[in-house]
Amino acid sequence: MSETFCKRPFEEIEIGINGDVYTCCPNWNKYYAIGNIGQNSFEEIWNSEKAVDVRTRILNNDYSLCDYDNCSYLKQKNFVSDFNTDCTPIMLEHPKIVKFVYDYECNIACKMCRNKVNRMTQEELEILNSKIDTFFLPILQGAKVLIINSAGDPFGSRHSRLVIKKAAAKYPELKFDFHTNGIFCNENNFKELNITPEKIAKIRMSFHATTAKTYGKIVPNGEIFFPKIIKNLRELAELKKTYEFPIYIHFVVTSLNYTEIPDFIKLALELNVQPRFWEVRQENCSYTIADNLYVVKSNHPLHKDLLRVLNNPLVIQYKNEFSPALYDLIESVSSKAT
Repeated sequence: MSETFCKRPFEEIEIGINGDVYTCCPNWNKYYAIGNIGQNSFEEIWNSEKAVDVRTRILNNDYSLCDYDNCSYLKQKNFVSDFNTDCTPIMLEHPKIVKFVYDYECNIACKMCRNKVNRMTQEELEILNSKIDTFFLPILQGAKVLIINSAGDPFGSRHSRLVIKKAAAKYPELKFDFHTNGIFCNENNFKELNITPEKIAKIRMSFHATTAKTYGKIVPNGEIFFPKIIKNLRELAELKKTYEFPIYIHFVVTSLNYTEIPDFIKLALELNVQPRFWEVRQENCSYTIADNLYVVKSNHPLHKDLLRVLNNPLVIQYKNEFSPALYDLIESVSSKAT
């Protein structure tokens, strides 16, 4: 398969919180929705006029609908695909990767995400649950991977847990890519949801700290949760040795945690997992983020100290694991140092 163009619009679909549907991460395609699950059937959405337009542009090497500054795949020309997909403007095949990001229910409140623990009303829960068999599961027909759930937590949400359990039963070959805060990400929950280790495609654990004290600044009662997260991570790292699924640990850089970036990389090296770093972004948050968190901004009082941390040799070595904005900062400080 050619690796000269992006395959995401041909292989992937993402359903966001308000039901809008995208052909990749909305942060990367300027929130260009191709339909909405409240207004259209999946078949109408998957080959909608907008979806065909996106694919036609990509095949013509036109990335004008993409955000070059936010998409690390586009910036690095990383177009490798795991699937032998016949890429045409109108897709007869269902997407290989489905991302369910519409469920906002979560068991904690990270400061770079929300200002309270989000829990659906009973009515909202019943409405979503009623759509599992009729709408959400049919989308997974032909899918290889279900990514769930960067809007909330797949193990902390009542709805997502039911989706996972039903999807695992209906599609035995389907694999799961879990995006989680890690508190309930363990073998006990896997067993309860019919997830054997062979069904795990990837685990992405977001916890943004290397100490309980720092995690407590990011999450209310974080000092209590942090040991459990690290325990789960270490147990999963051991499980990974046998079943070889990748584990990513995610770190959103703010004024509260930036000094722990090098130690976060060291933790990843110790456990043979992959670190990933992003700057805090308002569009990923359900409330107005305090200005003091934006340490990446050049006018922040701690910005110069952030640059010092980014000039650490270990950080420079792992610069490809940083978002484009942070990568550019690392390039800038490292070039000045030499």
